[in-house]
Amino acid sequence: MRILGFPVQIRPGFVLFMLLIVVVNGQPMGFWLAGSVTVFTLAHELGHAVAARRTGATASISLDFLAGYASYAPSRPLTRGERATIAIAGPAVQIVLGIVVLLAMGVDPLSHSDYASDYSSFAIWWAGPMIGLFNLIPVLPLDGGSLAGEIIDVFKPGRGRAIMTRISPPATAVAFVTMVLVPDLRPLAAFAAILLVLQMQIVSARSESSRGPELLERRRRMMADAEDAAWRTGRPGLLVPPHVMSPWWEARSNMDGGRIDEARQVILDDLDGRRGGAWWPPHAARPDQLNDIVSALIDTLPEPNADHRTQSAIVIIDVLLRTGHHQTAADYGARVFALSRSGHVAIQVARGTAALGDDERAAQWLTVAARSDAEPTTLLEALLHAPEFDRLRLRPEIAELIRSLGSPR
Repeated sequence: MRILGFPVQIRPGFVLFMLLIVVVNGQPMGFWLAGSVTVFTLAHELGHAVAARRTGATASISLDFLAGYASYAPSRPLTRGERATIAIAGPAVQIVLGIVVLLAMGVDPLSHSDYASDYSSFAIWWAGPMIGLFNLIPVLPLDGGSLAGEIIDVFKPGRGRAIMTRISPPATAVAFVTMVLVPDLRPLAAFAAILLVLQMQIVSARSESSRGPELLERRRRMMADAEDAAWRTGRPGLLVPPHVMSPWWEARSNMDGGRIDEARQVILDDLDGRRGGAWWPPHAARPDQLNDIVSALIDTLPEPNADHRTQSAIVIIDVLLRTGHHQTAADYGARVFALSRSGHVAIQVARGTAALGDDERAAQWLTVAARSDAEPTTLLEALLHAPEFDRLRLRPEIAELIRSLGSPR
């Protein structure tokens, strides 16, 4: 789905969160509140996205459990002022839009007896101005925390966000304890608890990134397990942002709902870098689960250019091979390689060429891969296990290449 030109992804966790709001608050308040939160969360993230686009950045939006996220990729280094503007744009839009809607309804947003007199006005008051103001509290991951980080950065260049990451959890913990002990503030304790959980995730992610390749591999395994399980069971797992399900899984979901154009656009947006998040390729998908997506994509696959994400192009080539489009995979891969010089692309082109029966050219592509940036373990894995290379393994130069990469074969 696209709104104002931005890709918008609504994840199962967001739907679950809305259902919880309905269950906890009952009818009709639950429905008014869930609907208002949905609309104002989307407006909030669009505020971030529009502000980011004004700086030349590309942006995408994801709505997930407890929160929404606007991811953006700058086309140039942003100034502190620009980053601060992007941070404040979301809550500003949310607050102003909420006040405008309430005034249009004839409701005074400053009068408790006025906005609390009806389920609709109370839900809009809460989901609009109040959550917008809550987002300006100066702790991470709220926008107020990002804004505070930019201010600190003026005095401690490059350290603003790191300092906010350290002080946000204890500050929120103190607020949580205060809310629990003060009866009038007790209803707000749940929000502080949610903040603490999100902050612990941020601290954990920073800790993991500093503890080396072992934890990096664990996070990769988490993404792989969630993606693979989704294709096998039809039920996607929950991932901690910025990890997301692959665009191929989202495209499959669109296909199942008859949204062919949206399915195609998801893949193209990811190729163009307009979709945020780290994801795992659909290795566990069966060819029949991918055929419809490829059929919708293959005639509109754009000519490779330097702005395309190489990793996304590699996955497209792999999917083309797995669904039997060997010639298209080889031709498209060769054009991608001309721009990227990626050894991983060369491996995929070799697979396509070998599948077409041109062993001589396939061997040449494998030699190119060995001399480029392809990881030796990745190349060796492909040489030993890719079915397209069964005949090639009998060639003397390929057998020697396998030996040089560390296999006793």
